[in-house]
Amino acid sequence: MKYYSARIQVDFDTPRDMPSRITAGKPWRSVGYFQSFYCTEESKEKVKQLVLDFYEENETNPKSCKFRFKRIAWMRGLRKREQLSIVSHDLTDEMFEKRNQTGIWYFGNQEHYVSEADYAASIMEDKDF
Repeated sequence: MKYYSARIQVDFDTPRDMPSRITAGKPWRSVGYFQSFYCTEESKEKVKQLVLDFYEENETNPKSCKFRFKRIAWMRGLRKREQLSIVSHDLTDEMFEKRNQTGIWYFGNQEHYVSEADYAASIMEDKDF
């Protein structure tokens, strides 16, 4: 068995309304998200299928999205949790201890993003002209 790190990108066909954040104070529209996974499997192809199955089971409307892998990397010599990326700051010791079991032993939060046009509009709103 090998340890793998996988990162996906999901683009929505239609932007989705997201709840307001405490700092922003108003709703916003997401056009997609990134998500990271740590898995134990025999091959990169099996990791791809594992993550794809997770996506299809957990995505609200998978048929209305464009799914792609941004990265899949073999994590050779993984022995300590500290060797992992800062992205996994919410990875607990209990999750890390499951790394010797086949399957996904960590998945990060969805990291939503906005369109360039919405980002530019938000900058213009914040400026006092």
